[in-house]
Amino acid sequence: MEYTCASCGARYTATALLFRCRCGGYLEYPEYRVFPLSALAERDHSIWRYREAYGLPRDCKRISLGEGCSPLTRVSLPEGVMLAKLDYLQPSGSFKDRGAAVLISLLAHLGAKHVVEDSSGNAGAAVSAYAAAAGIRCSIYTPDYTPEGKLSQIRLYGGEVRTIAGTRDDAAKAAAQAAQRSCYASHLWNPAFVLGLQSTAFELWEQLGEELPSLIVLPLGSGGYIEGLQRGFEVLLHAGYIEEAPRLVGVQAERCSPVHRAFEAGAERHSEIEVSPTIAEGIAVQNPPRSAAVLKAIRDSNGYTMAVSESEIQSATEKLLQRGVFAEPTSAAAYAAWRRLSSADRAEAIVILTGHGLKQLSKLTALLG
Repeated sequence: MEYTCASCGARYTATALLFRCRCGGYLEYPEYRVFPLSALAERDHSIWRYREAYGLPRDCKRISLGEGCSPLTRVSLPEGVMLAKLDYLQPSGSFKDRGAAVLISLLAHLGAKHVVEDSSGNAGAAVSAYAAAAGIRCSIYTPDYTPEGKLSQIRLYGGEVRTIAGTRDDAAKAAAQAAQRSCYASHLWNPAFVLGLQSTAFELWEQLGEELPSLIVLPLGSGGYIEGLQRGFEVLLHAGYIEEAPRLVGVQAERCSPVHRAFEAGAERHSEIEVSPTIAEGIAVQNPPRSAAVLKAIRDSNGYTMAVSESEIQSATEKLLQRGVFAEPTSAAAYAAWRRLSSADRAEAIVILTGHGLKQLSKLTALLG
């Protein structure tokens, strides 16, 4: 398993336990690996049915809590029927279990005893859960506005919470500094996390009878999910399993939209911008380190970005709850964007809901109660 730096082209084996290149660039896994169709009938319905695509060493023991295989459901809403993938129905309550399972499996195989991560909640919970399953200690650096429900979840898994005053970016800087004395299990930086996120592309392909929608709408923070989805569809294309991939629509909050602004400007990567607090704190990533890869993934899919307002996110959260869908505001941002699409595009789209509302009971009660 070998990584390549997207900036300088340097190559590293995964055994180096690096999360980025020595030049500061982000790392990529250049090789496309495909899972054999003949093996699927005998495999369980977790992300590990596609194990070959992750490129892990053959003798790597998988750390699994049964992640993957989230349901597709039709939700009747005022604008019509929305086909939603409920990816918050994962062991720790968010899609990030997909990436954490692959990343922690690799780090455990390489002998990591302690990991650090920065997170506004969901990634920290996912890494804490899988670190606990692997018997690895972990410390999670969180901004001081992280909902208490998510902090409690991290602590209950046995993770150490380090609360950092300031922004999401301040927490990331603190974690990167701590990683000099430990191992950085970063969903923002580590390419192994992105490899695990390919699994949703494979699942959608199976769930829809080897057909795919024309559009996929999902929340966009650091953008790893979009990068992983596009890579997954590229794997299917390379294997000849599909002839055309969906367009990807990444949704940010207007108050923190660095990737959206870069896309609109035609830039190759984001620029540092002023941001404001948003109720969708899960996508409030001011400086996403892999933004160049994310923007490339969106453009390669012929997709685009959208930015939605606080009032749109709040309304979308409330409308989903009224239909029995308990998604956190970060997830509801994707529905807010779907509402803006033409009726034809809405009918052809899948919306991915990424985080469970149970993690934000206090916030949702104050917001909507």
